[in-house]
Amino acid sequence: MAPMNTNTITSRQSLHRRFGAVVLGAALLSATACSNNSATDALDTAVATSTTVATAPSTTTISPTPTVARPTETIDQLVGAESARVHVRCVGQGDTTVVLIAGFGGDTTGWVKVEPAIATRARVCSYDRPGTGTSGPATSTTTFVTQATELRELLSTIGEPGPYLVVGHSFGGAEAVTFASLFADEVIGVVLIDASPTTWPTALCAVPDDGSQAAAMLHGTCTDSFLPTGNSEHLDVFTAFAKATDVVTLGSIPMTVISAVVRTLPEGLAANEVVRLTHAWDVGQQQWARLSTASHVVPVENTGHHIELDHPDIVIDEITSLLPA
Repeated sequence: MAPMNTNTITSRQSLHRRFGAVVLGAALLSATACSNNSATDALDTAVATSTTVATAPSTTTISPTPTVARPTETIDQLVGAESARVHVRCVGQGDTTVVLIAGFGGDTTGWVKVEPAIATRARVCSYDRPGTGTSGPATSTTTFVTQATELRELLSTIGEPGPYLVVGHSFGGAEAVTFASLFADEVIGVVLIDASPTTWPTALCAVPDDGSQAAAMLHGTCTDSFLPTGNSEHLDVFTAFAKATDVVTLGSIPMTVISAVVRTLPEGLAANEVVRLTHAWDVGQQQWARLSTASHVVPVENTGHHIELDHPDIVIDEITSLLPA
């Protein structure tokens, strides 16, 4: 597939910002993995039972595990069956694969300010979930478990091995956490960028209908966009976030939680609701951080929901800090 066109990127970024404002205002729209137990081979020592002659112990020569060459070529193409093609992009090279996961409705172009810098230190992969970007349409209802599992299968299909450092923006944060939980033995770090808390859909939909346009917009989101039939990804938002609460720990996987200090909410929303929702968001960031014993929260001033576009330097620094030296 041809490289991303600059005009297309600019256009998509504009769409993402407008969509993000609506999603953030209306929704901020955007297991445990089975560790592979290493089998230890015992070398049997053969000893003769003769009383006069004892044979020397037998020895086995163990060949070193072959080193698999890591991918270095750029991938920017549609992968999969004709009816279910998924756009994936991988660039750079390194001993770690950084996986960039966009928010609700987002795609690979949202990472244009982050990808180049990370690609100088590691392999970087991003993708368009079905129903977004240039990927084919979604054909069935999804949750974050569905998305994380399909992402791992995609990486396997194109030959992009771990270890993985997963980075998720907005709704993509819950997918990143789910991925880390399901495939913990392959994940060395998690970075969340203004990740919507597991309580966010419920908190938004609790806004009372006071007759304001802001409240009406939120209610419309809850009864339409949050349903699998109301969004292009066919994401069952309420079920997806409910299942995300099943992840209670990521152990000691290093985690960075980046979050905007000021919350962007629909203009005209009642002041007490702004306070309530802002509190719910801030508590949610702390809940994300508590999943790991090796986590920290990075508050960001003067930014909107898309910190990866407003302050890519911060995102780049935090991702780089989790890469192996």
